[in-house]
Amino acid sequence: MTDLRTATAEAAVTGQGFGVRPLPLPLYVRAHAAALVPAGHAQERLDLSAADIPVLDVAVAAGHAEAVRELAASAARLKLARAGENAVAGAGTDQDEAVARAVYDELARRRSRTGPRTGVRITGCEPAETALRGTTARLTCHLLDEPEDEHGLRGIPAVHAVLHLDRLDRPLSALICDLDPRRGVRRAVHAVLRAFLLETWSADRTDAPPEPETDPTEPPGTTGEIAYTDLAAGPAPGTGTGLLRAALRRNGLRARARTLSPPGAGLTVAACRITAAAPDAADARDEPAAPTPPSGLRAPRQLSLTYTPDDVRLSRLFHEHSKMRTAFGTLPAVDISGMAPAARRLIGQAYRDFRDTALAYDLATDRPPALAPLEDCVRKRRSWAPMDDAPLTREQLAHLLGLVYGTTGSGLAGDDIRLPLRATPSAGGLYSCDLFLLVNRVTGIEPGLYYLHPGRRELQLVRADRSWADVTAQTGYRDRARGAAAMVVYTGAFRRNQWKYRERGYRTVLLDCGHLAQSVVLTATALGLVAHPMIAFVDDYFNDLVGVDGVDDAVLYLTLLGTRATAPARPGPDHRATGPEEAA
Repeated sequence: MTDLRTATAEAAVTGQGFGVRPLPLPLYVRAHAAALVPAGHAQERLDLSAADIPVLDVAVAAGHAEAVRELAASAARLKLARAGENAVAGAGTDQDEAVARAVYDELARRRSRTGPRTGVRITGCEPAETALRGTTARLTCHLLDEPEDEHGLRGIPAVHAVLHLDRLDRPLSALICDLDPRRGVRRAVHAVLRAFLLETWSADRTDAPPEPETDPTEPPGTTGEIAYTDLAAGPAPGTGTGLLRAALRRNGLRARARTLSPPGAGLTVAACRITAAAPDAADARDEPAAPTPPSGLRAPRQLSLTYTPDDVRLSRLFHEHSKMRTAFGTLPAVDISGMAPAARRLIGQAYRDFRDTALAYDLATDRPPALAPLEDCVRKRRSWAPMDDAPLTREQLAHLLGLVYGTTGSGLAGDDIRLPLRATPSAGGLYSCDLFLLVNRVTGIEPGLYYLHPGRRELQLVRADRSWADVTAQTGYRDRARGAAAMVVYTGAFRRNQWKYRERGYRTVLLDCGHLAQSVVLTATALGLVAHPMIAFVDDYFNDLVGVDGVDDAVLYLTLLGTRATAPARPGPDHRATGPEEAA
């Protein structure tokens, strides 16, 4: 979710004619990364061509907002360079912070040219120790000695971060100047992580990166002198900016700055030029050029397969509100042993009952099924395995449903109530999913929609007024579905566990459904059948078919069942239907 700080920083970037894209970091890196891109590439969109996204610069920081703030300064540096202006830039919450960041960056660039970097290693450096979790990487930070070169910068601490990684033939390093060494360490760690990102990124690419595109929205730059104000006009000597000003004077330097962002922008971007204390007309021309962002970068291609935040806003809200937290009261404390016997028995009645149905089939069988070994089932399972027209047998169905969701034992709830246990795991033993079976071709069972009663081991007829062709037409793979012998319909009963898990209960229902579907798939394969999971279906139609409201209870998933044919698997022309399917 985008917070106010991130929105403010992004506005500082877009206000300069550029855009921001998030960048993926390896999960073991404790940081956030963002890329500066041309304005035309700022909007996330689905691009099936997997086209590269031109990147103008990259920033790594502790949070996304901080990374975007770095990009606001980078955008300003890029505009200044294109306009022929030799200046650095910084971004901060006010002008003092923005100018200080620009000054520190320029001082680090100067300091890096002063010869060998010797210093004292900083022990107990938490930012360096936790930056790369669970890896063989060695990240160390050193506080550099005062430079011996007469042109060096004295009295301004410099932190040197070095990253050693076994797969790299050379260490990566970054140097940061800052009067606050602790802040300097954090910035140095993030700077070397930026180098690590760029190194990893380039190593993963097999093609040479082309030159960056010119932003068509960028106005033509102008050259010539620009008006700067002295840093001497800043706060009193006891403040951070005052101390920095004094340190510059001791080194015979002064900083001159101007604000680039409009008033009230929320984030200040400032340009800065460091000159000799008594500059002449040649000073500005003789100064080394300000650092420019790396060129020829391209964002990882997976960023082309993306979406807008609005496309997934509700799921993000759901995930946020279904988190468990350490604060008291996230979930109600539930002690089943302290419940009344009637309440404990109710927990064990995790099923529906169509006992008044006009037709029911007993699934009990004493004949043990012939099952393939587990390893064979895992290796041979294919969703798109060919199915023939042969029917399933009632015995096959009985074995399948019994091994998947039948009662396999019981457990004590308190001292006096035994609750049934089933073959498939479920959160809290609450069994929040029901199995319905739509029969098309099963010997000994009439076509129709049935409910599996797990305790009685029977199929109870729910309805028989919908044709197989009508039902399968409401799926994303109708041709495939028409050839199936039966269809498993998984229905979530949210009330069964949301009394205990509240918002997190929705997650557990989906997980229960996944456990159950995998049991169906593996057991069907062990019986020599084909099981094809399917998420592409019209929700409201199937909710009405089963008879649930789609709110407290809803159809979540389908699995097609059929007998295995010997011909090779060939997905039909409807293989491109809308809706994600399990990969074959």
